[in-house]
Amino acid sequence: MTTAIEQDIRSIPAILRQTYQRVEAYRAQLAPFFEGPLAFLGCGSSYNVSAALAAFYEQEKGAPGQALFPSDYRPRKGWTNIAISRSGTTTELLTALRRAKAEGIRTLVLVGDSGSPAEELADAVLPLEFASEQGVVQTRFIVAVSLALRLLIAGEQPGLAEEIEQALNTFDAKPYLRFNHVVYLGRGWRYGLARTAALNLQETAILVPESHQTLDYRHGPIASLDENSLVWCLDGKDDPAVAAVIEDVRKTGASVYWPGVDPLVTIAQGQLFSLRKAEARGVDPMAPRHLSRSIVLSETEA
Repeated sequence: MTTAIEQDIRSIPAILRQTYQRVEAYRAQLAPFFEGPLAFLGCGSSYNVSAALAAFYEQEKGAPGQALFPSDYRPRKGWTNIAISRSGTTTELLTALRRAKAEGIRTLVLVGDSGSPAEELADAVLPLEFASEQGVVQTRFIVAVSLALRLLIAGEQPGLAEEIEQALNTFDAKPYLRFNHVVYLGRGWRYGLARTAALNLQETAILVPESHQTLDYRHGPIASLDENSLVWCLDGKDDPAVAAVIEDVRKTGASVYWPGVDPLVTIAQGQLFSLRKAEARGVDPMAPRHLSRSIVLSETEA
């Protein structure tokens, strides 16, 4: 029987096709938000995606981009906020958006659940209601919001939905299920996505994976590798510096998964791996420990 989480993961290609259409419908309205310095706000998985897209924005636009935890947010004059939230109800984010609004800072919110409080505090909204998941752990929403921001920042990303569909249909997690020590690597903007993949495995299968910037991995963390380790690399295979790191990783006896494709393809495969790992460990991925779909706090807790 296919679980709700697997249904969400396997629906990613269809969700991305809807994302292409939604972005095109909103592109003209949202284009002015992608000029000058941008602060990307989000909690949990949304923060990790914020880190990835802030770096991607700097790479593509040559303008400052920075990911900020909403709980640490201070309004910055001359900056625009890009806020990411599946529920639109997270207390820390709402508090940050109120501070921004009080200071006259523009905010674009990308949100999954319709009619949320975050929408009321935004200057513009990109609704992605079709991407919101059935479960607690974020899967397809993260991929959809990543694609949406890449489209708004850099334009077309052709063929990605089809590539992910084929990758999910052909990916076999069985050879990797024996590993409990899993490390995710990514360079540049892909590092934020490596963190996203690690958090997905942590939440879904209740493991403690690692995530590191690829070239920095040599500077200490590689010492923990052995034949019982699995290293996932989200980088392309056209970077000789990354290839040198992977060669060093293999010398430790660790196994490597490095498809060299678009990192969102690897993210989707990683979500399927997380699910299979949870099933192998007897963990219920629909009820991750100590987690809820949205963190709503009192004023003193926030």
